[in-house]
Amino acid sequence: MTKTKSTKVKPSRASEAVSRLFDMPYSATAPRLINPELGLHNLVARAGHNAGYLIDVTLLDAPDHRLIRSGVLLAHRVVDGRGEWYLGAPEWAPLLPEERIEPMGHTDIPQEFADLIAPFRRRATLGPVAALSCERREFALRDDRGHTLALLRDDRVTVRRGGLTTARYREVTLTPIGPGLTAEQQAWLTQALLSCGSTEVEAFPPLPIRLGAPATGLTDFPVPKPSDADTPFAHFVSALLAARLREILEADLAVRVGRRDAAAELGSRASLLDRQLAGLSAVMDPGWTEDLDEELEWIAGQAETEHLRVTDRFDGQPPGSLADRLRGERYLTMLDRLVNASRAPRLGDSSTLPTGEVVRTLVESRLKRLRKLADRVRPESSQQDWDAVEVAAADLFRVCEIAAQIGDRPSRKLTDRIKDAVELLSQANRHARAAQGVGVLAEGTPPTQAFEAGRRYEQELVRAEHARAAFLQEWSRAAKKLDQ
Repeated sequence: MTKTKSTKVKPSRASEAVSRLFDMPYSATAPRLINPELGLHNLVARAGHNAGYLIDVTLLDAPDHRLIRSGVLLAHRVVDGRGEWYLGAPEWAPLLPEERIEPMGHTDIPQEFADLIAPFRRRATLGPVAALSCERREFALRDDRGHTLALLRDDRVTVRRGGLTTARYREVTLTPIGPGLTAEQQAWLTQALLSCGSTEVEAFPPLPIRLGAPATGLTDFPVPKPSDADTPFAHFVSALLAARLREILEADLAVRVGRRDAAAELGSRASLLDRQLAGLSAVMDPGWTEDLDEELEWIAGQAETEHLRVTDRFDGQPPGSLADRLRGERYLTMLDRLVNASRAPRLGDSSTLPTGEVVRTLVESRLKRLRKLADRVRPESSQQDWDAVEVAAADLFRVCEIAAQIGDRPSRKLTDRIKDAVELLSQANRHARAAQGVGVLAEGTPPTQAFEAGRRYEQELVRAEHARAAFLQEWSRAAKKLDQ
């Protein structure tokens, strides 16, 4: 007789071994989760590291919760009597740590933590804003042979603010492991957990929701939304400022963590914002833009000096590092002003107008001024007159750069038509300024050096004259195209 191997029909396993999350009433009685008929024979409390513990957390923030609102958690924790500092910012990784824990050697915040959170904190005073007590218990669901099929984690959290209990919540997580759970086992466990008032969720509410206002407020560094010509101008400017502010912040954080190219990036972003604010100056509060212009030029200059230093191109020793400047009151005040400006830019009557309308008006006014000055200038005009033409061209290009943010094609076409003329204008002014520079000789200059300086002076003047003539010719052609 030939023996045949018997075949057992195995119970189907759940298609995906993913965690199931349940928001359970804090005081609910845990349901019985043992069902031998389905192969769930034991529920055993787990022991060992992180299986179960009591943890007390003190969240530190400014009174307006600006760290938490921007996705940064700073806390002092006590786990099983052991004190530690905690910093978590997954939204800003890798510039900030997703999660970092440092032992509490003293009561002050670790200097590295303080430096990393500085642009989020700025000049605000830190203090305790909430205390959380968490009791964690963890259980293993096992079959009749002692194999663990799933882990059940039960977290009970109490939130206190100002000494008063403001919230209690309970989060239960069911995670299949090893052979996992069958579809029947998973369905039965889900129903058992729902029967005690739980709600299955895709994700637990984030901590700001658990804390409530002001932690639920908007971040100081929002991801900007796209704009078009129909967007109200105030919304467009807010988005523009928010974009530049976020770029400056990211470059700032890169400087703080020591990335080699970060200083150049910070300088570039500060200069870009400065340029765009200059383009908007006609429709913004002049006092505000002038003050900020000075601050942006300052930090851009500091960043450029640092970039030259780290690339071994700085001839001398700069007075302090860029990192020192980023810790200073002046820089942090500038960030505060940018945060406030991105929320409520000072635009006057133009704030409610469509962006396309405002930008077109700015372009037309800048072009009108450039044409007036460029049509009037002559080869023999003063250097002051030639400089005025170059300033007007720069103003026009700045506004056209802003217009490009909403895809304005006429502005792009305009810059294409006059860019060659403007380049010749810049060349002419560079040569003229160079001639002025070599034409000034110190008293007692040796004759040979004076002769050489005279030759260079004449050469630069000739180059300036040729470039001016070329500009006037090119500008005449460009102006005719503008009239078509």
